Amino acid sequence: MTKIIDFSKSAITSFSQSLTIPVPLSPSIYTLTEFGLATVQGGSVLLNATVGVQTTLGNPNLLLTILRSGTPVFTLLATASGGQQYAPFSFSYVDFNFTPGYFTYTLTISQVNSSTLHSANLIGPIDFSGLSLV
Repeated sequence: MTKIIDFSKSAITSFSQSLTIPVPLSPSIYTLTEFGLATVQGGSVLLNATVGVQTTLGNPNLLLTILRSGTPVFTLLATASGGQQYAPFSFSYVDFNFTPGYFTYTLTISQVNSSTLHSANLIGPIDFSGLSLV
């Protein structure tokens, strides 16, 4: 039987078109949101994220990264559609094989295209949650 140890969520906004923040060009990164979660020996953490972006130029390649207490544990490379289209990216990751304790989970984004012919804005939603289980 699965037991819930802890739950946490951080949402900048739950709606599309509710903000306009340019996605920085790598090596710069933008910290979207973070929260803390308690874990136990032999447990796992289910992480869910939704990030809404809109292209402003070209087809930007976006790198979304989840960090556990500053260490990257998951990355997703996603290409946003061109033509100023809205692109919501939703993904899940199960983190495991960690020592018991309290960890900070952080969600970041950056654009990894090497030219300035591609760009995007964060427009929402930006939602990040975690469920600690054993």
